[in-house]
Amino acid sequence: MYRRTRRAVVTSLLVSSVVCGGAVALAPAAGAAAPAASCTVTPGPNDTYVTITGEGFTGPRKLNDGESTVDLAIGPDGTFRVQRFQKNVDYTVLAVNEDQNFIFVNCKRVGSSATPKPQNPQSTPPAQPGSRRDIAQGRAAGAQAGAAAAKKSCQTKPVADKSGPQHSNAYWQAWTQAANRAFNQVCKGM
Repeated sequence: MYRRTRRAVVTSLLVSSVVCGGAVALAPAAGAAAPAASCTVTPGPNDTYVTITGEGFTGPRKLNDGESTVDLAIGPDGTFRVQRFQKNVDYTVLAVNEDQNFIFVNCKRVGSSATPKPQNPQSTPPAQPGSRRDIAQGRAAGAQAGAAAAKKSCQTKPVADKSGPQHSNAYWQAWTQAANRAFNQVCKGM
C-alpha cells in the first residue's frame, strides 16, 4: 500500500508539473512586456552636481536620498531626469502605491565621459617662462602645497621642491607667494 501511495504521489506531481509548465508556457507574457526599471546617477562637470535619470517607471514615484524624499515627475514614456547637488549620496526610487511594480530601485553610479579630469600642474606642458600661464601654474601649485603643508603642521612652512621640472623665476615667485598665503589661511582657521 505504501508503494502504491508513493507512486500515485510521484505520478500526480509529474502530471501537475507538466500541466502547470504547459500552462505557464501558453500563458500570455503580460509581465514580460513591461521593461525593467533602472536608475543611474551621473556626475556633472567637475563633480559639482549629479544627474539622476530613470526609465521603466510608472508614476507616482518618490526619490529618496537617505534623509529626505521628494516627488518625481515621471514622463508618459516612464522616464525622469533630476539634478541634485548632494553628490555622495545613495539614491533610491520608491513606489507610492503598493500595487506598483518595482517597489524600490537603487540607483547605480556611473562615470561620465564628459567629466573633465582635474589637471595636475606637473602634467601640463610647460608654459613659456614668465608668461601668465607660467605664473598661474606657479600660483596653483604653491596654493596646493601651502594648504597641504598647513594640514600637516602649522609649525613648518612649505618649501619648494625644485628638483622636478625646470621652471622660471616668475613661476617660483608666484609659487612662494601662493604657498605662504594658503599656509597662513589654513593655519589661522585652526
